[in-house]
Amino acid sequence: MLFPRLFFIIPWLLMGCVSGVHQEGGSAAEKPVALQKKQKTPVPSALSLSRLDGQFLYLSAHQALGKNQPGLAVRFFKALVKKEPHDMTPRFELVDVLLAGGPKDQAEAKVYMENIPENMVRQFESNELSEYQQLYARSLIANGEAIKAASLLEAMLQKQPDRVSVRLLLARLYAIDKAYDKAHATVEVGLKRQKALPLQQMQVQLYLQEANFKAADKALLAMQKEYPEHEDVVLQRAHLAEKRGQGVRAESMLKGFIQKHPDTAVQSYRMLAGIYVRQNRLPQAIVTYKKMLPLTKYNSEVLMSLGKLYYQQQNFIEAKDYFKRAVDQLTPNKEGANVSEMLAAASFYYGASLEASHLWQDAIPYYERLMPEHELYLEAQLRLISIALTNKQFKDAEKRLLTLKDTYEHDLGVFEMLSGLRLQQKQYKQLIVESDKAVDFGYSQILLFNRAIAFEKLKQFKALDNALDSILSHNPNDAETLNFYGYSLADRGVRLSEAQKMVEKALLLKPDDGYYLDSLAWVFFKQNDFDKALKMQLNAVAVIQADPVMMEHLGDIYWRKNDAVQAKASWQKAIELKHEEPDKVEQKIKHGLM
Repeated sequence: MLFPRLFFIIPWLLMGCVSGVHQEGGSAAEKPVALQKKQKTPVPSALSLSRLDGQFLYLSAHQALGKNQPGLAVRFFKALVKKEPHDMTPRFELVDVLLAGGPKDQAEAKVYMENIPENMVRQFESNELSEYQQLYARSLIANGEAIKAASLLEAMLQKQPDRVSVRLLLARLYAIDKAYDKAHATVEVGLKRQKALPLQQMQVQLYLQEANFKAADKALLAMQKEYPEHEDVVLQRAHLAEKRGQGVRAESMLKGFIQKHPDTAVQSYRMLAGIYVRQNRLPQAIVTYKKMLPLTKYNSEVLMSLGKLYYQQQNFIEAKDYFKRAVDQLTPNKEGANVSEMLAAASFYYGASLEASHLWQDAIPYYERLMPEHELYLEAQLRLISIALTNKQFKDAEKRLLTLKDTYEHDLGVFEMLSGLRLQQKQYKQLIVESDKAVDFGYSQILLFNRAIAFEKLKQFKALDNALDSILSHNPNDAETLNFYGYSLADRGVRLSEAQKMVEKALLLKPDDGYYLDSLAWVFFKQNDFDKALKMQLNAVAVIQADPVMMEHLGDIYWRKNDAVQAKASWQKAIELKHEEPDKVEQKIKHGLM
């Protein structure tokens, strides 16, 4: 048989078990454009900045940095440096901000350092001189003057060999240049002078960059013995072990640390749960996250992770509970407040768990919380469309889909859904026209299959065969496509031996599928092998007893077997089962197969 159901397949997946860390308030990208414009901080003119008090400028610069507005902070710092050129603190902080920017900012940072008069540099106190030299070295590195920076740092270490920050910067510079011998020597000299944790961590990083995992693990083990309370060291060792394919060892390390620090080992619990997820050991991951929950004060991120794990196990009752708790925790008390990215994700997943529990109407308001600026907005809209299709609200589904088609004009998921709607509406020509360009956006089995159904309905058999060939070239073992193709060829009475092989292959993949049995019976019927056809069709209707087309096929086979009584009884049954073309079947009852 061609197809047992409509093929609008919803591209929808709940993957992953730890979402991103929630940033309160969200980034500018998370807010509607209109809101961004409304809240945009007015930038004072250069003239007004020059008149402001120095302390006010300094505090304003730090306030801008706190609001993640580095561009505005730079303007305040520049005004302050111009106003008080001999004060090094704002100049150094300005350079620090500029070095975090792009090439133009980094070039400007170097200029600000080189514009400090030499006589002022000579008057610097020891700490101020060290800070100046390090910043200058960083500006040189940022501007591609690594050799000059290395010379400066080496000279600094000659005078101040215990400056760990300088030694680390020099070691990193050597490592960038892949001069690992120099980098190691720089670190080892420092370690002989003092067992500083940052130097030990740098030593490990150097080993890792060289892919010397054995040496890295040895260094980490020494650190773990020296700093048994430092969770970061255990995490690094466990990460390294897992990376080397030693999952059992990584698990053992984390469990050992958790056993000694059961009330504080949050990150170890998190990493252990991650290992279980990657190994598809979901029950163990759930237990681990549950132990972690009270330690994080029932953090919404952990609640979300548990919800996703239960969802993957199709335990929608538990999933629903954890997602709901995350939604409640993240929902702001203030009415009309913006929906953060984290709350949007929690609302989406809660809606998904409600939908999976067949509580479609309850899911709708949670999907509708998501706005265009949210990451899961498109998926939420597709779920709303799926619910509308389930409830046969075709106009609502069509309205949403056409809006999405204009906004997401290259998204295959939208066109997959739209093609499924057109199949339900039996608008086959429109399906083909709307999806003609979409097939060039990338491979989509759903879209190709839906187009194939439309081509079959329109009797455009060459295009039908091309679509199905394309699917099988990507997935030669797709049972649904093999069955569809084999039945279509048989129904046309062409390439019958090939049709038989296709359907038999589909049955190897799904031996008890009644629709596939019907297809093979139809192949035998077209080959005039009516004995085999009848045996196969009786098997098919034994599996699926209420399909009108399959009952019509049984009548056709009985007729060719010269059993008119059974043929007419089968055709009559097809009409009782509400065959889509009852007049055609009625003609068979009256006149038999013409």
